[in-house]
Amino acid sequence: MADVVLKNVRKVYDKEVVAVDNANIEINDKEFVVLVGPSGCGKSTTLRMIAGLEEISDGEIFIDGTLVNDIPPKDRDIAMVFQNYALYPHMTVYQNMAFGLKLRKFPKSEIDSRVLEAADILGIEDLLQRKPKALSGGQRQRVAVGRAIVRKPKVFLFDEPLSNLDAKLRVQMRAEISKLHKRLEATMVYVTHDQVEAMTMGDRIVVMRDAKVQQIDAPLKLYNEPVNQFVAGFIGSPSMNFVGGRLVSEGAQLIFDEGKMKIPLSASQSEKLSSHIGSEVLWGIRPEDIYDPNTIGRDVETVEIEAKVEVVEPMGNEVFLNLTSGNTAFVARVDPLSMPQVDQKIKLAVDVDKAHFFDADSESKLT
Repeated sequence: MADVVLKNVRKVYDKEVVAVDNANIEINDKEFVVLVGPSGCGKSTTLRMIAGLEEISDGEIFIDGTLVNDIPPKDRDIAMVFQNYALYPHMTVYQNMAFGLKLRKFPKSEIDSRVLEAADILGIEDLLQRKPKALSGGQRQRVAVGRAIVRKPKVFLFDEPLSNLDAKLRVQMRAEISKLHKRLEATMVYVTHDQVEAMTMGDRIVVMRDAKVQQIDAPLKLYNEPVNQFVAGFIGSPSMNFVGGRLVSEGAQLIFDEGKMKIPLSASQSEKLSSHIGSEVLWGIRPEDIYDPNTIGRDVETVEIEAKVEVVEPMGNEVFLNLTSGNTAFVARVDPLSMPQVDQKIKLAVDVDKAHFFDADSESKLT
C-alpha cells in the first residue's frame, strides 16, 4: 500500500470558481481517511484530483512518494468505487470484476484466482454468474468494491458509495467496508456528506467547507475539540446548540449572558476566558450534555435552566426534546424515562464543563 500527500493543492474552474483552495493533507500508509462536508465543499473534487480524473490548478499530489500530477489515472495504481456503481449491464458479476484485469492482459489463471478471492472476501461467490439487473443495491455495491479489490491497488478511493442505499443497508455496508479495511490493511480515502459515516469509519477525518480544509483530526478529537463553530456544528447528531450572548463578570465568576438566560462558567473556563469579558460570543452545548436532573448518574458540575417543551421526539433508547428558554431554541437528548408533555415547563441540568465558546465574528473557538 502507500501514503498519499497533497501539498497546497488548488482547483479553479473558469479562472474564477475555486473548488478546492490550498488543501494540505497527509494520508498515512494503511490509514482510512474520510473527507466530509456539505455539498459543494470540494471533497469529491479533491478525491477526483487524487484519482487523476480532474487536473489540479496548482500544488502537488504524491502517491507512495511519486509525484503524480502528470501521470494518467490508469498508471497511478489506484482503484475507485463510484456512487452509482458503474457496472456494465451486459456483463456478469464475474466479467465485471475481471474486466480491468483483462484489459491489462493478466493471465486467465491469475484473473480467476483474484476474482474468486475477492468474491470470497465479500461473500458474493453465489452471484458471479448473475447480471447487475438481478442484484440488489447492496449486492451491486459489493461487486463494485470487488472490482476494485481484484486490482490490488496501492490506494482505494470511495466517492459516496453508500448514498444510494437505504438506511439499514448503509449501516451494514459501513461495517463491511470497515472490516474490509482491516483485512486488506489498505490505504483508503472515503468521501461522504454523512458525518455519522465519517465518525464511525475513519481513522482520521478531513472536514471541508467552502473549498477549504477546516480541521483534520481523529473522530473523537473533532467531537471534543472542534477548532471553530462550523466543525462543532457539523460533527455530532443532533448538532450542537449555539446561543449568542455576552461574557460578563460578577466578581471572580464569569457569566454567559444571553439576555434572559444566564449560565455561570466553570472555574477553569472563567480563567481561560477572562480576557474576553464584555465580548460577544457564541455559547455551544451538545444535546447530550443537557440532562434531566433526576437521571444524572455521575458527579458532574451542572447549572439548572428552565425551558418550555415545544416538540417531543421519542427515539426508543433516547428522547430528543425541542425546547425554548428565554430567546433561545435548543435541543436536548435525554433518557427515555424523561417523557415530558408539549408546552410543559421543565428544569434541565447543563454540564458547564462541556460548554464550548466561539468568537461571534470569526467563529473560531475561544476555549
